[in-house]
Amino acid sequence: MIIILTSDICHKISGGTVYNTKLVDFLKTKHQQVAVEVAEDINSYDFNHGATYIIDSILIHEKLNVNSLKRYKVCFLIHLWPSLNKLGVNKNRLLTVEKLICEAFVVFVTGSVSLDYIDDVILPVAAKKYLVEPGIDSGWNTKVYFEQHPRKIVYLANFIEGKGHIKLLEVLKRLKHLNFKVDCYGEILSEPYFLKLLSVTKRYSLHNIAFKDTIPHERINGLLLEYDLMLHFSDYESFGMGVMEALCAHLPCIITPTGNYKQYQSIGIQGVLDSFDVDKMTAVVEYVLNSSARYLQLVESVKRIDIQSWGTNFELLLSKIENL
Repeated sequence: MIIILTSDICHKISGGTVYNTKLVDFLKTKHQQVAVEVAEDINSYDFNHGATYIIDSILIHEKLNVNSLKRYKVCFLIHLWPSLNKLGVNKNRLLTVEKLICEAFVVFVTGSVSLDYIDDVILPVAAKKYLVEPGIDSGWNTKVYFEQHPRKIVYLANFIEGKGHIKLLEVLKRLKHLNFKVDCYGEILSEPYFLKLLSVTKRYSLHNIAFKDTIPHERINGLLLEYDLMLHFSDYESFGMGVMEALCAHLPCIITPTGNYKQYQSIGIQGVLDSFDVDKMTAVVEYVLNSSARYLQLVESVKRIDIQSWGTNFELLLSKIENL
């Protein structure tokens, strides 16, 4: 029996929950007994010696008793290290816990950012670490018709600190003279953050932005095809599933240097910013909105992307957990 332990965020729509759902579906095709369980605190969870556990990184905290887990078949699935997303209460204590995890357990990371973080910060000699990136659904459709200038823009990110919406609003404030509209889709994970967005939007008198409801993942492909451009100004991403899916739909993007951006740069995909500076963001967005030639360059560059299927990527994970 394989049990994926996570928090109640599994009831929300996010890249991590989509990933976990796809993993469950894959394991079932391999005739594995699998379940997802919500654990409020790993320290008080009742583990079973007969099960294999995949612990979601969202459950890692400063007081996690790592040693007690050594008695069970346990591995960790790292969507993002808690000490990396700047939301941790005590980064040094989190780093200590994360080091103990990398010393004792098999660790699967879903993005190169989290993998590099092990090598650069947590434990450079960690040996049992594996990159298992998100995949793309079969039959993913691509955009074939493009306007001369991008006018309809999508922003896919849950409403929580660090996802870049404040920078987006600042860019929109500076480009109010241009004709375009941005639709923001995401789950409200931080009510104060979302209320701040509404307040800033009103203060700036922004009429070209709309905050939409969440979209089921099975509808994302069709949604992306309705837009001319994606913006994504997040401060942190382990992989950035929404950006990857947009690129696989041949929808050009302008993104901050987070997630899988190094790989995108290496294959010539354009639209990856080199900083988090709002002035530079504004300049690039304005250039793309005004120049049909520059927009066409972004469009042509995204056709170079080639992403493997979920099943292909998950084969590595399955082979490792079978030997725990």
